[in-house]
Amino acid sequence: MTLASSLFIAITLLYIGQCWLLIYGVSKSRYKKSQHFEPTVSIVTAARNEEKNIRACLESLAHLEYPKAKLEIIVVDDNSTDSTVAIVRDCVLEYPIIKTLTAQQGTDRLRGKANAIAQGIDISTGEIILMTDADCVVPQSWVRATVQNYSDDTGVVAGLTLLRPSNWFAGMQSLDWAYILALASAAMALNNPLSCIGNNFSFRRKAYDEIGGYRGIQFSVTEDFALFKAITQSGRWGYRYPLEKETLVFSNACSTILELFRQKRRWGVGGKDMPFSGMILMVIAFSMHFFLLSFLFFAISPSLLLLGLTLTFAGDFVLLFVPLNRTGQTMQLKYFLIFELYYAIYVVLLPFAVFLGGSVVWKGRKY
Repeated sequence: MTLASSLFIAITLLYIGQCWLLIYGVSKSRYKKSQHFEPTVSIVTAARNEEKNIRACLESLAHLEYPKAKLEIIVVDDNSTDSTVAIVRDCVLEYPIIKTLTAQQGTDRLRGKANAIAQGIDISTGEIILMTDADCVVPQSWVRATVQNYSDDTGVVAGLTLLRPSNWFAGMQSLDWAYILALASAAMALNNPLSCIGNNFSFRRKAYDEIGGYRGIQFSVTEDFALFKAITQSGRWGYRYPLEKETLVFSNACSTILELFRQKRRWGVGGKDMPFSGMILMVIAFSMHFFLLSFLFFAISPSLLLLGLTLTFAGDFVLLFVPLNRTGQTMQLKYFLIFELYYAIYVVLLPFAVFLGGSVVWKGRKY
């Protein structure tokens, strides 16, 4: 057996072992509900040039099934240059529960989206703060089901977000989100918090204040991850990441390859200081797919390659099936094969894009 074959077998075993560990973690991501917990809640959403999406987002928030006396919705205009502000003002008139403000210029650690969100939180009053993005639509059960995942020592509760699979390009991106967030949920259930996503993210105000809020942490192009990391690594608060239909949020997929590249690169740059265990997961995934994509350069038998490919597909499929089945979205698995090709390519290319790609460009800003 060649050295390349031995390495390929070892990497395949590591990858499959990693998949099944994550599947086990996802199976544990069910938590005891605090059925009678009904705190005051503030929803904070930052919007920058979201004229195509903001109305649907605000209408979904305005129709949440939660006592209106305990709920406030704060929309922060992040210096939009389109008709976002006019649409928000119309919604404020229609739904008085919505409040709005325009973000003032930030400095130092408060830049970009983090600055807008911080100013929204400053005027909020809720015990629990929920965040979503202006291109998202939430279910009516979102707030109640989210807060019921809080216990007395819980500081953070994250949730699953998928994309609207309107075509194959959007469908493969949605499966990518399902995969990444299933990994994050599994890691958290295994007491190893790695990440979350800010468009379905909540935290206890007390936990936010204790770490100094956004003013107390370093600026990051992934401000949600930075805040999540600060709270979970403080050692004072527990964390939960349930995967459930009642808190499932839908967002829009990137419409172009360039937009998708910029999104992936922003996430990659923001995640460079991920915990060591997260880096190990990424190295194993990179190595597995590097071998699969460059098999012509290695002396590996076709039968061994086929076995490795089959095992990889099987592990990925099951890891996707569990959260999609739990949230009633298994129909998205029809995009599985195109997702596998896309995932293999970007997992190999992303490290080079992160470390050699220059400035991060997002929402018309450079960082």
